[in-house]
Amino acid sequence: MSESDTHSSPGNALLRALPKDPEKEQAVLRISLGSVVLLGYLLASSVYPSAGVYATLLAVLAYVAFGVVTYIVLTVSPKRSRVRLAITTFADQGIVIAALAVGGAPALPLLWVVFWFLVGAGCRYGQRMLALSCGVAVAGLLALMHWQPWWRANVSAALGVTFSVVTTSLYLAVLVYRLERQASTDPLTGLYNRVRLEQAIGRTLLARGAEADRTAMLLVDLDGFKAVNDSFGHAVGDELLCSFATALVRRMRRGDTLARLGGDEFVVLARHVYDRQDALAIADSIHAILANLRSVGGYPVAVSCSIGVCLLTDGAAGRFLDARTLMRAVDSAMYRAKSRGMGKTEFADMAGVLPGVV
Repeated sequence: MSESDTHSSPGNALLRALPKDPEKEQAVLRISLGSVVLLGYLLASSVYPSAGVYATLLAVLAYVAFGVVTYIVLTVSPKRSRVRLAITTFADQGIVIAALAVGGAPALPLLWVVFWFLVGAGCRYGQRMLALSCGVAVAGLLALMHWQPWWRANVSAALGVTFSVVTTSLYLAVLVYRLERQASTDPLTGLYNRVRLEQAIGRTLLARGAEADRTAMLLVDLDGFKAVNDSFGHAVGDELLCSFATALVRRMRRGDTLARLGGDEFVVLARHVYDRQDALAIADSIHAILANLRSVGGYPVAVSCSIGVCLLTDGAAGRFLDARTLMRAVDSAMYRAKSRGMGKTEFADMAGVLPGVV
């Protein structure tokens, strides 16, 4: 498809952009699907006019207006906000519960929306928003059973809906956890991947205190891995990577973050590292792992590693650092180590990466 074709349809461009902004996607769905439901109740009000239908109609109209307001807010202020997300997640379930309260039996067709909100909260925002959405829905349903006439007269059905909300939420929580784990781990070794590593680096740098001062990042690149692949095949190479990852997990300390960037590159984000001697001790323990790894799958191997090390304290407690700058610095150090020969360790020169840092 040509570039002109891509720009010829604003609707297509909007749909492509929405997955990058789940809050705006949800706002669009509030408006579009809410309008469909609104049209349905407009038709119902002409065929089956009643106070319950009219009350539900007004509640749905309020929800569409809520969707318009959230879309405008997200357009004006697109920066993500946890508080705003919590408020909109609460309001989604709160408004449908209000519709069920004022509408009574005529509002019962809206029950599917409760489950739709659960799925949307879990799949878009994760377990916390799923828990909030579930909590609001369950609290609302229990309240309906106490004072809303239809729900008080049909407690068995109300309990069935409530249990369905809880069990659906539990199932979704497990599913979301598995999907999040798959998205954040390397499928071969089970270590974190680059995305999860960058998140861990970002959290550490935001600490800007003792945690950042006592953190070191080590980039490990295996020397001789290509020779193993060429000599014995990729299956043996994969087994080598898995064996090294397993040994790395056993050797590293609790609280350290371990990741595989891809290929034969690994990262250790080590906590409680006070100086270069502490960082060198960790690097030496990694070198020792490979020195003791003499065979894989019955084949003799001789693999070492080159390690680049960056102490966050060298970057003035993280005040001048971001994840990309840190990655560039430690990558440069690793290549300096590799240029010195196999099995070497080099520290990042932060003064060369960050102007004004000595």
